[in-house]
Amino acid sequence: MKIPLYTQNDIAPLQRKYAQARLICIASLIVLGLIFTWASLTETSGSVVRWCIQALPVLLFIPGCVRGHYRTYSWLCFVVLFYFTGFVVSAMTPNSDALDIVGVVVTAVLFCAAMMGSRWRQHSLLAVEQNTTLPHPPKPATKGLS
Repeated sequence: MKIPLYTQNDIAPLQRKYAQARLICIASLIVLGLIFTWASLTETSGSVVRWCIQALPVLLFIPGCVRGHYRTYSWLCFVVLFYFTGFVVSAMTPNSDALDIVGVVVTAVLFCAAMMGSRWRQHSLLAVEQNTTLPHPPKPATKGLS
C-alpha cells in the first residue's frame, strides 16, 4: 500500500472532516440508544434486560469515539451491521412502524460516519506525524581546521 504524503495544508481539512464525522457518530449512537429506550418503554415485550442487550453494546463505543481512537470507529462499523440488518428486517415486516425506518436511517448514517471517521482520523494523524518539525541533530565538529 502506498503511503500518501501530506503537507501542512492538508492537516486542517482532515481534522475538520474527522471532527464532523465524530460528531455525527456520537449523535447517532445517542439516537440509537434513545430508540432502544423508547422501544423498551412503549412495547409490551420491553424490559430492562432487553434494553441492556440492545443498547449497551452500542453505547459502549461512545467513550472510544469521544477519545478519538480510530480503531473504535472500525469496530463500530462491524457491530452496526448487525443492528442495520435487524432494523431492515423489522422495517420490511407488515406491522413495522416509523421507529424501524428511523433505525435503518440512523444505522446507515452511523456506519458511513464511522467508516469515514476512522479513515480521516488515521490520515490526519499521519499528516501530523509527517509534518512535525523535529530539532535537527547538532553538526559534528570538524577537526584540524584551527
